Amino acid sequence: MKSLSRLIPPALILILALGLPLAAQDKPAADKLVGTWAVEVNAGGENYYLTLAFKATDGKLEGALSEQSGMFTNIPLTAIEWDGTVLKFACKIPTPPDGTERGTKSEMKYQDGKLVGTISIEDMGMTASMTATKK
Repeated sequence: MKSLSRLIPPALILILALGLPLAAQDKPAADKLVGTWAVEVNAGGENYYLTLAFKATDGKLEGALSEQSGMFTNIPLTAIEWDGTVLKFACKIPTPPDGTERGTKSEMKYQDGKLVGTISIEDMGMTASMTATKK
């Protein structure tokens, strides 16, 4: 009868060999997001046009938000979360009507090649719909 200590190393190697590739797949690929997105925000009948830009650096998703007419550019996104379907992020941007910098939170769902969701400005108690299409 083989001793238990002789079976553990081969069993451990087998578990690691089969388990590590599965663990690597747990993190959703950012490929769907990487690139530039044209964003339309509808806030109470007013439309605003933004640009989202994403890149992956060392497996980490990074992004920036710009207003298409130049009111603000390349505002870094923070607290980026991506599960393969739902994207969440935050940032501080100058907002109408007075241009004061305010914190925003966004949550968007990837569907049919687009990102669809909302952006919220908590200081103003405002939530607006937004849709992004990859350029």
